[in-house]
Amino acid sequence: MIFQWPANLVPQELAILPPSKTSGLSTSLSGFTQSVPAIRPPFRIRMEFGNLFGAEVLAWRSAMGLFEGRTNIARIPLFDLWFRANDPTIGAGAVTHSDGSAFSDGSLYLLDDLDGVTVSAVQGQRNITADFGDYGEIFQAGLYLGLGDHTYLATGVWWEGSVATIRTTPTMRKTYVDQPLKLRPSMRVGLVDDNAGELTLKTGRYGGPSLELVERFDEPLS
Repeated sequence: MIFQWPANLVPQELAILPPSKTSGLSTSLSGFTQSVPAIRPPFRIRMEFGNLFGAEVLAWRSAMGLFEGRTNIARIPLFDLWFRANDPTIGAGAVTHSDGSAFSDGSLYLLDDLDGVTVSAVQGQRNITADFGDYGEIFQAGLYLGLGDHTYLATGVWWEGSVATIRTTPTMRKTYVDQPLKLRPSMRVGLVDDNAGELTLKTGRYGGPSLELVERFDEPLS
């Protein structure tokens, strides 16, 4: 099962750790070291929460129960609140139904992300290009982007008019064809340990938990 992370659980402290190319570093008696390459390294997320009260405590308990240890997967926003691309620019768009029609009163669907910015790339590709059109140069190195359920970190951005060449880590996890580019990505994550997510309540009323999550690529077991 894949479930949505509760909207009222927002961390006070957040660390998003980009994928590492190695999974370990061994050292011999002579001091010689050798790293072990990781074929499909994941992102990791560490979150520290302030004191949770009432409905937040219940939401936490529910989320930890839905994980069922390492069985299930949560879809979580990256909480990249301060360094996201220009929010008013992203949220200003509106689109029709798929057939080009509007609602009966003439209104359209409001957007909370880019519209019409797509990426085509092959698995393993490092640099991608995207035409941001009228949005202009709203993207820069250090921001996250989403393609489908996958998240990438931009480590370099070069502009030529409205077209951005973006260097990413990790490389493309799959092949994409006209995949919409999201500047407010979410990530599929799971617990790193079956016993993670402990919430100790002070006087039985409130508590400030912490949690470590790891990006998941597999399908949930149930």
